[in-house]
Amino acid sequence: MELFIDSGGAVTEVSSLAPSISWSGDLRQCGRSLSFSLLSSPTDKEIPVVEIEMGAPVQFQMDGKTLFDGFVFARQIDTESSKMDIRCFDRGIYVKRNELSRSFSNALPEDIAVRLCGEFGISIGSIAKTGIPISRNFVGVSLYQIIQTAYTLASRETGEAYQMRFNGVALDIVAKAVTEETLVIQGGSNLISASVSESIERMVTQVAIYGENDALVDTVKDDERIRLYGLMQKHIKQGKDKDPRQEARKILDDFGVERKMTVNNLGGLECITGNCVVVEEPYSGLHGLFWIDSDTHTWKNGLYFNKLSLNYRRLMDEQEAGSLPRAKAARGSGRGAGSQERYEYIFKDG
Repeated sequence: MELFIDSGGAVTEVSSLAPSISWSGDLRQCGRSLSFSLLSSPTDKEIPVVEIEMGAPVQFQMDGKTLFDGFVFARQIDTESSKMDIRCFDRGIYVKRNELSRSFSNALPEDIAVRLCGEFGISIGSIAKTGIPISRNFVGVSLYQIIQTAYTLASRETGEAYQMRFNGVALDIVAKAVTEETLVIQGGSNLISASVSESIERMVTQVAIYGENDALVDTVKDDERIRLYGLMQKHIKQGKDKDPRQEARKILDDFGVERKMTVNNLGGLECITGNCVVVEEPYSGLHGLFWIDSDTHTWKNGLYFNKLSLNYRRLMDEQEAGSLPRAKAARGSGRGAGSQERYEYIFKDG
């Protein structure tokens, strides 16, 4: 592995001065972070002095592949321990931090992503195609919320779950899927430890749909859950721009048995948020395909290992910022996935 820091135009390779390096990502973040400790001493002349400025470019590579390309956002110096702690973020932080206002009419999520990233100088890599036009007004929300909302709305018709993440300097938006690179984690092989927890504390077994006058108009329920766990009802209001039964079914999907899993395994570069793994561990009962909700990769003392938070369900960070245009709300939710009509998008500076 190689860790490079650009200080004032001079690039220095400092991996020999970094006893530990951590690279991580999360379902609800479009960017990844890099943290490391760097040997630093005001008295020990054997330790090279490396000048690290705030905002300095940092690049982390493994076997010639760039895993991280970002910038220094935090540092802490501790003279007693002779080290400097550095925290870096890739360009995903600019997707999160930049806010704007825009209006869209029948625009594809992929076109929204390309256009807005272009305005902010963010490079585009592989962008998932949805073919689903959306109409939405956004006022004072982040670039991330706009793009993620567009893909959330599209996902309700495509059935896909989408993940935004950076590959080097370029933004990728991927549909979560099983690939040839899917890692198998097995007890007695590359699995170090695993923990599993289950809970029904947030369980919903029935959803009651109420109309404008607070009159009950419909119920959506899961009879098997009611038989097993009892009646636990959630109340929702019928809206003009949503299918209430679809919303109710989603609530039942989201508030079922919660299963949280964490595994520690020997390192695999493919184990990043948005990808999946196959786990086989007989003692804990972990068997099957799981989706990575968060990941931490650690290199320390010559060893490389992962800590993964796994989920049975293929989730995405669902965002629903903004609102439907007034005329659109009066007509309904708009066209479906099969539409071949011409679309247009309107951008308004906020």
